[in-house]
Amino acid sequence: MASEHILVVEDTELLRRIYEDKLKQEGYAVFTAADGLDALNVIRTTPLDLVLLDLIMPRMGGLEVLEAMRTDPRLASIPVIILTNLGEESSVERAVELGAVDYLIKNSAKPAEVVEKIRLVLDNLGGSTKSVPSFRLALKDREGDADVFVEHARLPRRFWCPACEVGLMMELIPDSDREGWYAAHLLCPLCGREF
Repeated sequence: MASEHILVVEDTELLRRIYEDKLKQEGYAVFTAADGLDALNVIRTTPLDLVLLDLIMPRMGGLEVLEAMRTDPRLASIPVIILTNLGEESSVERAVELGAVDYLIKNSAKPAEVVEKIRLVLDNLGGSTKSVPSFRLALKDREGDADVFVEHARLPRRFWCPACEVGLMMELIPDSDREGWYAAHLLCPLCGREF
C-alpha cells in the first residue's frame, strides 16, 4: 500500500471527489482544495509528496500556484502533475517551464490512469520528496526590537493578522547552503497569508 501524501487541486467537485476516492483506495493520504488560494494554504502547512493541479480555477489559477511554489524554497521540490483540458496547450507549456513534471487531459484520463501517472512520477523520483522542514515561532509584542521591526516591516496590525484576528508566527526556513542559517517571514497560522 502507498503511504505518500497527495494534494488534489480541482475546482469541479465531482472530479475532485473521483480522484480523491480512487487515490484513497490505492492507499494514499489525500488532501483536497477547490481553488489556488486554498491549495497554497495546504501546500504551505502540510508535508506533501505530490500535487495534482488544475490550471483553470477561481480566485487563483494553477499557473499562479506553480509560480508561488517554485519561488518558495520549502515548496520548490514538490512534484506537480497538471490537470488540463484540450485547447490549453500554451498553459501546459508554461507549466512545464515552471517545473511541472507531467500533465493529464481531464476529459480522457480515467481515474486509474491518474493513479498510474502519480505512481510513475513518485517511483521515478526515488525517495521522499517532502518539502524542506520549517519552524514556526511565537512572537512577543513590545519586547526586544519588536517596535523597531514593526515600523521597519510596516506591519498593519503589529503582530496580528487583520483578517483572522490572531497572532502572527515567525516561520524559519533552513538555508540549504549555510548550516544553521534560516530565511524568515511572518505568516498567519490560520489563513497562511504572509506578511
